[in-house]
Amino acid sequence: MKRMKQRLGATLATALVLLPLMTPVAQAKASVDDLIAPHRASYGYYVDTYKNNVKTNTTPSTNPAYGLLNNFSQYWSPVKGQLNPSLLNENTAIAARIIQQRTAAEVKRSYLTDRRSLSYSIISGLGPFEAAFIQNAGAKTDFTDVPAVPDPANEPYSKVPWATTDSKLGAMVQLVNATRGSFGGTGVPKNTFQYQRPYRLSPDVLPNPYLNNVMRAAKKGDYDFPSGHTTAGFETGEMLAYAFPERFQQLVTRSSEMGYDRILAGRHSPLATMGGRMFGTAVTASVLNDPANQSLMKQAYAEAHSSNLQTSPLVNAHDDYSNYRENQKNYRYRMTYNLPQIGTKGLAPRVPKGAEVLLATRLPYLSNDQRRMALATTEIQSGYPLLDDAEGWGRLDLFSAANGYGALPSTTKVNMDATKGGFNAKDVWRNNMTGTGKLVKQGTGDLALNGNNQFTGGVQVDGGNLTLNNANAAGKGDVKLTDGTLSAPVTVKLQRGYQQAQRGTLALTTTKTTALKIHGKAKLAGTLRLTNLAGLKNHQSLITFGSHQGKFSHVYGLPKGWHVTYTAHKLELVRG
Repeated sequence: MKRMKQRLGATLATALVLLPLMTPVAQAKASVDDLIAPHRASYGYYVDTYKNNVKTNTTPSTNPAYGLLNNFSQYWSPVKGQLNPSLLNENTAIAARIIQQRTAAEVKRSYLTDRRSLSYSIISGLGPFEAAFIQNAGAKTDFTDVPAVPDPANEPYSKVPWATTDSKLGAMVQLVNATRGSFGGTGVPKNTFQYQRPYRLSPDVLPNPYLNNVMRAAKKGDYDFPSGHTTAGFETGEMLAYAFPERFQQLVTRSSEMGYDRILAGRHSPLATMGGRMFGTAVTASVLNDPANQSLMKQAYAEAHSSNLQTSPLVNAHDDYSNYRENQKNYRYRMTYNLPQIGTKGLAPRVPKGAEVLLATRLPYLSNDQRRMALATTEIQSGYPLLDDAEGWGRLDLFSAANGYGALPSTTKVNMDATKGGFNAKDVWRNNMTGTGKLVKQGTGDLALNGNNQFTGGVQVDGGNLTLNNANAAGKGDVKLTDGTLSAPVTVKLQRGYQQAQRGTLALTTTKTTALKIHGKAKLAGTLRLTNLAGLKNHQSLITFGSHQGKFSHVYGLPKGWHVTYTAHKLELVRG
């Protein structure tokens, strides 16, 4: 058996296993299957064993929570102490640097995150729907601002339930509570590793000024790794994102921010919050894979798309997570906190068994295997501390995976049914896709590609609408339009040939520059539809090509008195 490595993107190194005696088709199938095959850990598969996270199971092979996070034992031993002083000192130093730069707004937010019920702290990720959720889920908190007394002593946590299961959004609340049960607790790994909180390790890690007395008074047994708040943040955020996938990336961003808040408060180190993300994600996937919860999941999704949330009069314009690029930057930073890659770089992706369920409502038009491929091709690099666990929970980048594939290792057929509504009808892929595969758009829905794509297998549109929102959105291969519509609202470059059948429609937006630049041969037929025709210039170039064959059968959208003409290397807009 021969192993070869193929880089599928800037953040992805993939090892593909090929059998030399197989046919090329069989080889490709084997390599793709290998890329998404689950890997068993010493405790089994988390989604199958998550209920084994109980106090009586105290080894990595019997307790999945301990086993998942056991890489931490390479850096720290409760008996021997520091096993990797350089890493652990940097871990604490990063916390100190973050705290040194915290703003007044971050002091307030990290205080509220500390004091409120854990799940309540994620509600802000709902943005415009926050107020509607609070009212219709019966959500409450005892804390709305920092205390009047600068440093209260022995202040209790919020005593009221975060939300109620007998409310109008009770199924959503119940689904979140399912992750927050006894199997989602951090007690076993915390008490096993017994790693001290950063403010106890360094005087440079200053507690939140409103929590100083509370934190200093903490009793023995109050440990850092993993972060329970971060675990709860991802359990809540990812579960709400399953029910309400329209806020998927904003909710997981707030989940990651909850971990960041714990560092801002001085409560936790980066490694502790990284472990919380891994743990919370594994628990959420486990609950969503549990057959006992399938009916509840459907009820929660229905509630999230009812008038009690989506069209409530309380819906407003406020959204702390409206900036996509800022969310992306923050989420990715909080995955690693720029800790050094001390492990092996270039390892193949690992997609945990059952992890695909996390994308089931966000990418509903993909199959389970396709969702696993989206996870595999968007994973971060290997080698970061803690994150190279046996199953692969640590390297999952859910923010990026919610944008579709990160690479196309083989032909990928995307079949969308617009009659189902939601993301089945319209979606956007924002990743910069690489790979040697081909994208085939099928069905009736509308898929937009926003990335600066480099995949080489080409694009084929067999139905619905494919919108190219980036000059290089179509990648580097041939583009074939057999049916449906190919839309280009911006100037698009096709690196090779273009072929359009009679049933296809090419929709272009005219600008002062050429709308479509085809570097190879253009075979034209079917319909050309034009929009935004203000300010046209006579003999304005619309499409350029190396050569062309055939003509469009129909051209719509031209002002009266205008027509198109074909020359050897371009299609022009001509007046008269």
